[in-house]
Amino acid sequence: MFATIVEVEEIAGVTVDEPAIKKAQAIVETAAGRPEEVIMDATDLIWLKKATAYQCAYMAEDPTSVFEQPNLESVTQGENKMVFGDKAVWLSPVAQKALGNLSWRRSRLVPLRPFNYRKELWRQDVETVRMRGRWWSW
Repeated sequence: MFATIVEVEEIAGVTVDEPAIKKAQAIVETAAGRPEEVIMDATDLIWLKKATAYQCAYMAEDPTSVFEQPNLESVTQGENKMVFGDKAVWLSPVAQKALGNLSWRRSRLVPLRPFNYRKELWRQDVETVRMRGRWWSW
């Protein structure tokens, strides 16, 4: 398990039992996209422990309500219009923040070297001169 009963109490300040932690961990694993068995990085395990603790606190009052509540953004009575949102209401907002820090969910920007426009034009000119006599020499 990502978190123990004592760790959940330390992090989130709620008292829970083991079945509640297992339910919260199942939700966190679903949101993270990876089961516990394949995660080896210590930093990722810390973030998952925190996310599980926050999810336990979110589910503390009524654990089954997480599975029943719809994500309604607006409800109109005239002509019965309901607009559903795209946020995950089954996951704690604080747990979402913790899951955003996982190594496989971070940005993967590739550092680019500065582009030298004049040098690229010169390279293309040299290539054109080199290929000038070989255009149709199959």
